[in-house]
Amino acid sequence: MAVSYSLLVLSLLALANAQLQAINGRIKITVGTTSGCGDYTVNFITTQLADAYEEYKAFLDIEFVPWGRTIQNADGTQTCQFGVNDCFANRLHRCVLDQLRTNQQAQMDYMLCEFSPPHPSFLQRSYECAAAVGLNLVTIDVCVATPLGDHLDAAAQAAAAEPMATINFVPSIVFNDQIDVELHTAARSRLKSMICFALAEVPETGVTNCQI
Repeated sequence: MAVSYSLLVLSLLALANAQLQAINGRIKITVGTTSGCGDYTVNFITTQLADAYEEYKAFLDIEFVPWGRTIQNADGTQTCQFGVNDCFANRLHRCVLDQLRTNQQAQMDYMLCEFSPPHPSFLQRSYECAAAVGLNLVTIDVCVATPLGDHLDAAAQAAAAEPMATINFVPSIVFNDQIDVELHTAARSRLKSMICFALAEVPETGVTNCQI
């Protein structure tokens, strides 16, 4: 019992010591996702990230990398953690996010839609969430079905490689392009608090009254 208690204390101290910093008053958050992750990724996006974004969106740059543990096979096919639906939905996510690359709010709305019931692209192979953010579905379908999407696959594979190798968890959470396992772990349970304290260190943001 004493050993277990000591490990718990050390874990709590590690979380407390994980300190996020803003860069020029802004914080970049890169989230590695996979569409079929129905627990950790859903919880992070729909609770931690959604809440923090709603409060501090003016100071945040959000980037999603829908790749997860996908393996690119030599024959050009992919093997995904949660099967063929995972591969299809991840590719759809990449195509949609690319179309929305200049609209962060629409990207957030889209990913919240995809990771909320009924999980349209993963469970239903549906373009419902793409339609909900106003995209041309023919354009999206062309991207999903042709080599236009291959370029996005390669970019996502490259972007996911180092975070997955180091963090080895989906979702992977990276701040300001610097991989830090302690910050990733802390963000899964107290993202809003971390962002608040980081922004409060920059007087120009006007952020105050942070709580753990």
